[in-house]
Amino acid sequence: MDLEKEEIVRILYIESNKRSFDKISGLLKEWFQDYIEIVWRSIYENGLEDLKKGNFDLLISEISFPETGVSEEDTLSELAEIAGPLEIPIVVFSSPSDKTLPIQAFQLGINEFFSKTRIKKTILEHRFRNLFRDIYRKKVIGLQMDDSLKRFQDLYGMNQTEIQDLNALIRQFKKDLENEYAEKLKIEHEKKKMQNVFGMYVDPIVVESIMNNSLSLDQKGKVQEVSVLFSDIRGYTTLSEKQEPHQVISFLNEYFTAMTEVILGYGGMVDKYIGDSIMCLFGAPVFQEDHRQNALDCAVEMLQVFELWQPKWESIYGFIPQIGIGLASGGVIVGNVGSFQKLSYTAVGDTVNMASRLESMAKPMQVLVSEGLYNHLPDTYATKYKYEELEPVKIKGKEGLHRILSVKTL
Repeated sequence: MDLEKEEIVRILYIESNKRSFDKISGLLKEWFQDYIEIVWRSIYENGLEDLKKGNFDLLISEISFPETGVSEEDTLSELAEIAGPLEIPIVVFSSPSDKTLPIQAFQLGINEFFSKTRIKKTILEHRFRNLFRDIYRKKVIGLQMDDSLKRFQDLYGMNQTEIQDLNALIRQFKKDLENEYAEKLKIEHEKKKMQNVFGMYVDPIVVESIMNNSLSLDQKGKVQEVSVLFSDIRGYTTLSEKQEPHQVISFLNEYFTAMTEVILGYGGMVDKYIGDSIMCLFGAPVFQEDHRQNALDCAVEMLQVFELWQPKWESIYGFIPQIGIGLASGGVIVGNVGSFQKLSYTAVGDTVNMASRLESMAKPMQVLVSEGLYNHLPDTYATKYKYEELEPVKIKGKEGLHRILSVKTL
């Protein structure tokens, strides 16, 4: 395929790890072939020098460069500060030590922030296609106007004054087109902003499903195979009685934010917050083949992130909170439940009840899973975690004894 150089999206990729670069650049080449050109810089300072020249349409970068002695947060700010005036979109691929960095990145104007450890190819391709569409559209407006002017001059012949007058007219026309395009981008931005604000009250997965018409707003239910996770803070009722109201709200906001970040990272949907408890679904409304693995990995990481926050919470609030988590998988009825004034997308059924019961039985900082979930995990998960089979128990509302397992990291 023979393409003009101006038609190619030029990408600057700053990444010290060649394996990471090869993985992502390989995917981009597979998806976009000759329509992109990637320049790789393994040394951060060299990448910055190239970035300042302004010869690129897109920047992809890691933010962790220990050899520079610059923090990840400061690296984010530096990249945004340089690329911003040049109007170069920024995509970050990293595994940040601080879970709040993706939020800070978007506040700085970073276009996309992807975790290296949880790359979803379908989502990645979709996001890059949207990004390249905007970049290419902006490039094409300028190219088409310049080409049309040149052909017009060659065809009719014009003196220097006429050329200057026409150039002024074309520049104004080009400016009007750019303003029109900027207005369209503003509308899209407002739409996205509305979606993000709406997503503060309704799970982002549900919002996106509604926006792309893949989730019906009627009140019909359907049976779907999902994994359900419940988590709850142990002894928080007693602890909260000793706290000031503003401390209770502050702590809960920090707790919910930290846990929700993990849940969304594994494709989970927060069904509801119940006091200091969280209920979430994996595999609904968008079905996932690997919903059991995602749910279990999410539960383990929630404990790990919770442990990281415990020292801070102890120093601020004077107590060490702990959580228990219950997981179960199986068929549930999912759909919109409520009134015509207010609907809530949720799941009901035995699997939901089982997960809730396991959560109530879990000891502090313990994950309990049902036999139904454990039996359907892939073979690789047999050695990924340590499983301890507990005594079969009677589950309220269900007949017979039920096998449950406790899960720990190796």
